[in-house]
Amino acid sequence: MTAVRRATIILTMLITGCLLALGLTTTQAADHDLTNNTKPSFWVLSDPHFIAPSLHDQQAAFKQITQTAAGKDLTDQPVALHALVQTALKKRPTAVIITGDVTFNGELASAKSLARRLRPLQKAGIHLLIIPGNHDINDGWARKFSGKQQSPTPQISPSAWRQIFADGYQNACAVDNDSLSYAVNLNKRYRLLLLDDNTYPTHTSTDAPNTGGKLKQSTLLWLEGQLHSAKAAGQQTLVFTHHNLYAHSMMKQGWVLDNAAALRHILNRYHVPVLFSGHIHAQDIMAAPKQKHATIEIVSGSFSMTPASYGVVTLTPHRLHYQTQQLKLTPYLTAKQRQQPSLVHYQRHLKKLFQQMNDNMVARHINANHRLTKQQANVEINFLINANWRFETGNDFMTAQQLAKLKQTSGYKLAAHDSQLSGPLGTLNGDHNLPDHHLTLRY
Repeated sequence: MTAVRRATIILTMLITGCLLALGLTTTQAADHDLTNNTKPSFWVLSDPHFIAPSLHDQQAAFKQITQTAAGKDLTDQPVALHALVQTALKKRPTAVIITGDVTFNGELASAKSLARRLRPLQKAGIHLLIIPGNHDINDGWARKFSGKQQSPTPQISPSAWRQIFADGYQNACAVDNDSLSYAVNLNKRYRLLLLDDNTYPTHTSTDAPNTGGKLKQSTLLWLEGQLHSAKAAGQQTLVFTHHNLYAHSMMKQGWVLDNAAALRHILNRYHVPVLFSGHIHAQDIMAAPKQKHATIEIVSGSFSMTPASYGVVTLTPHRLHYQTQQLKLTPYLTAKQRQQPSLVHYQRHLKKLFQQMNDNMVARHINANHRLTKQQANVEINFLINANWRFETGNDFMTAQQLAKLKQTSGYKLAAHDSQLSGPLGTLNGDHNLPDHHLTLRY
């Protein structure tokens, strides 16, 4: 045996020993495949912000919350989830994946209620792979609403989370001991890494949830171990987080991971093609600017907001295809529910909620600017509402010519003179390098 060969073996043994010491190794992948299908599919969605019906009575306190819910549908989510489940039972994906903010504000009752509504999927052999968001674990805002009063309600602890959403952990090939992260072998070709990137208290809290996120150093080491193991097994890896890998338009502080650069470096080193996330309530697909073969990020919009979409991912050994689908309620409504316009015309209802939320926020700002006439204010309000809606729904992809034409409109020119509106305008000038509703990759 040559000296070089001997040194290589020793180095390999040392690396393996370090991975074992850190708890980074997995059991045999063949024992943990979710499916033996060589062309599996999964659905991915984010931020349903579900609140259990048992926690509110539709009276004054809850109505006030719905008016400040930033365009979220808090009342019809049970019907929407039923439609999602029934659709999935027909289409039969291998798994349904939710990338965080499962609950409105970390209510234990909401998590249990949601899990119960999704249980038919598990009974049918469709796996539920769910990670928490910044609103889910030990959230001091967890409340129930009765009459004119709101009061604290039990929160979700990390251990309760593992029990309620046990499917992912029970079928994991590896679990991170320092977070709620875990790894699942979808089949012999694909490993899914679901990362808990949230910063939450270890015990019941009275504080507001932390908007930002950061992967623990130990979790980054665990991630590297999983990527190393998957590569050795000849598997392609796909990664899921709640917070974002890149800054989408002006969305950065509190949205992008605090240590996103470290994560990007690891993902690029192991040639991870796609990371799925949520958090910003906007449908957006982004590639790193001026960087070839870097990880592409697919951000799912909020399932509780317009247009209530989910992503359908279909895989072959060397190809990934992603396509969004809008939820359809009508086929699954009862006779009584068909009497409710908000359910029969659900997409229209969601858009109206979004427009009302934006109208209130934008109008308050613009109407305080006394230099504008009423007609000018209305032009600017309508322009900004439409710009925000296009960004949130993933309909903001424009060519350079289209963007130049938009900048000649009266609404844009009025908004451009307001320095406080850089955020909404940033959604127009930001990421336009990829369409936001579909993606095909070959590797």
